[in-house]
Amino acid sequence: MPSRLDIYNGALRLLGDARLESLDEVSSARERLDDAWVPSVTEMLESGMWNFAIRTIELPYDIDVEPLFGYQYAFSKPDDYVRTVNIAQEPTFAEGYERYEDETRHWHADVDPLYIRYVSSDEAYGWNIGAWRQAFCTALEALLAFNTGLPISGDRGNRNDMFQLYQNSLARAKTLDAVDERVKHKPMGRLVRSRLQSGSRRYRG
Repeated sequence: MPSRLDIYNGALRLLGDARLESLDEVSSARERLDDAWVPSVTEMLESGMWNFAIRTIELPYDIDVEPLFGYQYAFSKPDDYVRTVNIAQEPTFAEGYERYEDETRHWHADVDPLYIRYVSSDEAYGWNIGAWRQAFCTALEALLAFNTGLPISGDRGNRNDMFQLYQNSLARAKTLDAVDERVKHKPMGRLVRSRLQSGSRRYRG
């Protein structure tokens, strides 16, 4: 699995620069990469519904927060929250829940608790380097190369080329990640469930 050093050297390879032997090496390139590391990983996590970063929680309402007008409950977003994947009123997520308002650091709704699937920045989820796929790392390398502001060798294009490479790599990483997502079937509507339940009762009778 790729390490932080591997990703740094991938970015330097794109720039046409010399590789690092360790993360302790004293060089301008390593310092620039260190400065770009957290913002770049954060941007990557915000850019997709990465399976390795998705966390599921049961979230009770926050008694200390006044709910938005028109709603009964307010829910504080977790500290590791990056972006929402699904919200439901039951833990199987068989049906989505749509009557809620997303406002800055809180959700407002009429049910308690809420069940949330979200991209997490926790070290066991989004920041777990050991769980990152190679395609994610490849896109991150291109983003790091772009964000460092380090000079690019003449035969490797310019910063616009580097950003285009990042965009292409990001699109590929998202596509491969989506393949891993479990196939979900559209849940039955209430009318269909009602008919099935009615037919089942007639059969038992």
